[in-house]
Amino acid sequence: MLLEVKDLTVKYDQIAALKGISLQVEEGKLTTLLGSNGAGKSTLLKTVSGALKPAAGEILYMGSNIAKLTSHDIVKKGIVQCPEGRKVFPRQTVYENLKMGAFVRKDREIGEDIEKYYQQFPILKERRNQKAGLLSGGEQQMLAICRALMSRPKLLMLDEPSMGLAPIVVQEVFKMIRAIKESGTTILLIEQNAKQALKVADFGYIMEVGYITIGDDAKALLKSETVQKAYLGGA
Repeated sequence: MLLEVKDLTVKYDQIAALKGISLQVEEGKLTTLLGSNGAGKSTLLKTVSGALKPAAGEILYMGSNIAKLTSHDIVKKGIVQCPEGRKVFPRQTVYENLKMGAFVRKDREIGEDIEKYYQQFPILKERRNQKAGLLSGGEQQMLAICRALMSRPKLLMLDEPSMGLAPIVVQEVFKMIRAIKESGTTILLIEQNAKQALKVADFGYIMEVGYITIGDDAKALLKSETVQKAYLGGA
């Protein structure tokens, strides 16, 4: 198992945002985490990436507990988060944003990887000298995901990649996510578009106010009457 969260509790002051949750992310698979706003999904990703520290529990990555490591060291180990709201560096160019994504790398293939993403997403090449803050929402999301991939992660965590995007752009984002999955990168996906997420995922978890209430094969969740009523707009 690439990532295993065991009995994880995270608090803001004295209020528990995560209440002893456990989940697993299998290597090479796409696992999605669904739930309403305030369920604790983003808190989980921030804790796995080291931005928050747990009050209790373990975060096992390739068998080692990383719960006390810094974010910098966690990125070095191969876990990268693409944050909600894209968070590109608005005053830096597309090229500079991509190069920043490789800040933990020492190899000489950084330029080759940038060129690879230019080939895959020609709009990024076309706008490579443009400030990222001037890109459209969809272009910024494309850039944010490519920037995360520049570190060559073993585990890519995506937090609401389709949020605020037009439906046609959402289709492009999910096409991109499928391609990343097919390349062999393990993905943990938080997504408001539950139907799209379950269609691309291998396994899914449902969160409610700090608890995991359901964990099952993604196809089974798509067919579940409970999930359909709560997250997919009914049967």
